[in-house]
Amino acid sequence: MHLHRGRNAARGFLYVLCLLASAAAWAQPYELFAIYEPATGGGTAKAIRLKLTENALIPDGGESHALDRIIVKFDAEGGPLSALSVFSHLYFQVDIGAQPSSAKVKTSDIDRLPNRELTLARWRGDQEKDAVVSVKIGVEALYAGDFLCLQERELLVPRNGSGTSLRDSKPEKIPLRDIQASSPSTGQKTSPPDLRTLLHTSDGDRILYSLCRDEEGKLLNDAVHWDNARQDPDFKLGDDANMKKSTENFRRAHKHALARRISARLNSQFPSFGRTAIVDTDFTEFDGARFQVSARSGFFVIKGTGSLFLMEESGGEVQRLADLIDQDADVAISLNQATCAQLPPAVLLNSPWTFELEVPDGKDGKTRKVKAELDFRNGCTRSLPIPWKDYLNQRVTFRAIYRVPGNEDIVVLKDSFSIYNLGLITTVPIFTEVIAAAQGASASDVEATSSIPVSYAIPLNDQSTRRGSLAVTFPFTVSYNSRKAPNLAEYVAFAPSISLISGGYKDSASASADNKDGAPSVRVAIGVGFNVARAFHFGYAWAPQDGGQYTLIGLSIPDLLPLLKVGE
Repeated sequence: MHLHRGRNAARGFLYVLCLLASAAAWAQPYELFAIYEPATGGGTAKAIRLKLTENALIPDGGESHALDRIIVKFDAEGGPLSALSVFSHLYFQVDIGAQPSSAKVKTSDIDRLPNRELTLARWRGDQEKDAVVSVKIGVEALYAGDFLCLQERELLVPRNGSGTSLRDSKPEKIPLRDIQASSPSTGQKTSPPDLRTLLHTSDGDRILYSLCRDEEGKLLNDAVHWDNARQDPDFKLGDDANMKKSTENFRRAHKHALARRISARLNSQFPSFGRTAIVDTDFTEFDGARFQVSARSGFFVIKGTGSLFLMEESGGEVQRLADLIDQDADVAISLNQATCAQLPPAVLLNSPWTFELEVPDGKDGKTRKVKAELDFRNGCTRSLPIPWKDYLNQRVTFRAIYRVPGNEDIVVLKDSFSIYNLGLITTVPIFTEVIAAAQGASASDVEATSSIPVSYAIPLNDQSTRRGSLAVTFPFTVSYNSRKAPNLAEYVAFAPSISLISGGYKDSASASADNKDGAPSVRVAIGVGFNVARAFHFGYAWAPQDGGQYTLIGLSIPDLLPLLKVGE
């Protein structure tokens, strides 16, 4: 008998199994699992068992595992298994895209299954062209004959009050085949009784078919002479056309008449579980029709990690995420168009799908993981509002994870990348520090600090009267970090400068007293040069006040100390 459910109904079949066996047996008799095997043969990785739920979206694999098969596991507890005793067989049909497969098991054999598990299908969805593969699982449970006989006998019980019995008032004579059987008590040959209490139709016709057995375990139907019964008007089931049918179809009609009444009884007991029906089958195996409960469930499998990827927008250019990004880049996670067209993005971008970022934690190689929250951008894309400048000059790892409590994580996307300050890099003495503090820039940002070297000014003109002297240089650095040279500004920068040059005249007879007396003690010089490794400055300077020209060789002690530590 088929069980039909409304859109919001519980999984009727599973609960029917339990309710039929015991009003207190609410546990489900079986569960469906997706089994992921390690992608490589070596190592200590174990298989992952993922419990399947209705309309779930699961990956076909991950960083270290691949979807291998779909199984059904029968509960080991007594209650759920006793519920299955109502049935004789379970038939499973699995449709993976256009690839069907089936499996069946006798309920009496469930305890003999390894771990009470039955493989329903091997995963072959990678042969499907769709990015998201629909998997449908149908189960048909055939009622056990003993249970159906009980339902038949219940219909024969006289009712009082408003209840109505379908039984005859007295046993009816039925046409029997000429067969004999041995009595189990005496061993003598006996004939089956030719009187039996029968169910009747609303027209008063008798239903010959029975699902019960005699004392010897033989079906009562086996003793009925169906060809003779077909010619008796008392068994026409309210339609003269039934008497013209073949013997097999006549017998089938009586079975359907009985089945409809048993179905009506089950419906009256369990109205919330929908309408029952009878399935026509071949006559040999199921006597033309079989009683069953059926249910269907389904889930989806997303193929390949390529469906999910990171992208970045920097400088107005949108592209797949590179091996390194700018600290101000706008990073987003996106679905490819083929996948996005097949399912709502929210299904993939919400729980149990989880996103996290692994970042360095200290200088000893340790890392920590932080949850990555997503912001809506458009239908197929979600932004990652992460302050990348907090991880400047470090390498981070982003992971998209299918995470179910109690199961090992399935990492479906892993992307590692470094974060730098890319593009035009400029510094202005003193102002750079003020702006960096206001913006909360990272201390490791090349634009967060400026360089003020102490220089030695070597005169290039009037060398007979001028001598080398000390200077304080204020370079305005300009450099450019590209993806190919992300740290170029750390090593070399063009540096226009303003310098304060002290003294500078020789104390000798060749220098006239007038020149000495009129010479300034500090000269302001403008120049141009290069900063090397931030700590060293090489440049040219000209002092307009007295026309002095100088070569500057400078050193910044605060920028030199980190270089010395690197060399240790």
